[in-house]
Amino acid sequence: MDSKRNTVARWGIYGFLFGALFPAIGWTAATRTGAQTLADAHAAQPVLWIVDLAPFVLAMAGFLIGIQQAKLAAALKATDQKVHDRTRELRVANDRLQHLIQSKDQFLATVSHELRTPLTVVCGFAQELLDDEVRISGLEAKELIGVIADQSHELSNIIEDLLVAARADIGAVSISKVEVDVAAEAEMVVSGCVCTKDERASIRLDLEPAVAEIDPTRLRQIVRNLLTNAIRYGGPVRSVETRTSDGVVTIRVRDNGRGIPVEDRERVFEPYQSTGAERGVSGSVGLGLTVSRKLATLMGGDLSYTYDDGISTFVLSFPALESGQISVIEGNEEPSIQSRSAFVARTSSSL
Repeated sequence: MDSKRNTVARWGIYGFLFGALFPAIGWTAATRTGAQTLADAHAAQPVLWIVDLAPFVLAMAGFLIGIQQAKLAAALKATDQKVHDRTRELRVANDRLQHLIQSKDQFLATVSHELRTPLTVVCGFAQELLDDEVRISGLEAKELIGVIADQSHELSNIIEDLLVAARADIGAVSISKVEVDVAAEAEMVVSGCVCTKDERASIRLDLEPAVAEIDPTRLRQIVRNLLTNAIRYGGPVRSVETRTSDGVVTIRVRDNGRGIPVEDRERVFEPYQSTGAERGVSGSVGLGLTVSRKLATLMGGDLSYTYDDGISTFVLSFPALESGQISVIEGNEEPSIQSRSAFVARTSSSL
């Protein structure tokens, strides 16, 4: 505002000073014609009255020029600021694009590795079973088939995460909401976990009744990703809990690992991000947590992470069904862990 006022005043003064030349010249010329005073000069030359107004007229013109000059200067300054801001935004966007390109390159390399490893196992063991020259006992053959099945499940899980990530970008992820016993589904995932016996034995189950209207297939996919994350990156003590409180069903997957650094606790939910390399663990596809949060959101829930007292906790939450909404299911008892494991093996292709 001060700069604009100074510009207008400066141009007004310039106009007034320039306009003052006209009456000075007129008065000088009039007195030389014989007029003794300015009054005589005006009487002899009435046009001097008009000339006298020149300083004020030109001063007003100077004010107008000053106003336009100030507006132009302000417009140029605003344009320069916009160009500066836009340049900064483009620089930030370019940095993000470069980071995304690098992340995707790393992602492609990791995916290739993650897919090749189980494929190599499956192809190698299958070929060994087919080789007539290799004598394999029935027990050994059963173990090899078990490894092939586990690795096939791992491949199926990776591919399903990739498909969900691709479909989510175009809004084509299918969700079928039904009444789901969340505790039973969580137990099913643990029983069918592709991991060693010791790793499975390290998982403590603390399952309380919990019912929500969600997609059971997608729920298993989320819990499987969280459990895999805890086994791969977390500590040796893990647990899966289900609770219902204040109209909310929660599933908590905990471990006593080092936890995710504060600055990465939201970044790990972004595509192609993984902190595995920082923990000395082989990289993963980097889509599990991204896919899990997207699926939770699509089902009306949420997925978050906390780290308290040395315990990492992923919290998956959904609105609980009210007691009047829960239908009573009559029939056989809940299947055992062994039967659920078999069920998971039969239906893994749908996961």
